[in-house]
Amino acid sequence: MKRQESRNRMAYLDELVADIGYRAQLISRSQKLDSGIMTTRAAGFAAGFLTAVLFVLIIPLTVWYFIGIL
Repeated sequence: MKRQESRNRMAYLDELVADIGYRAQLISRSQKLDSGIMTTRAAGFAAGFLTAVLFVLIIPLTVWYFIGIL
């Protein structure tokens, strides 16, 4: 009877250890993602700002300039 109880406890502990390991992996992945986003934040903002300026100002002004000449 004692062996059966100890096997049940070991099975429970194995499941618990596996669950803790899985959660630790999820937290690690989330932390890596957050860290990567924080390090590229300034470059992403600059790229987005320059793209917006290109599409909103430079391209329309260039097209209007050439239409005015023709």
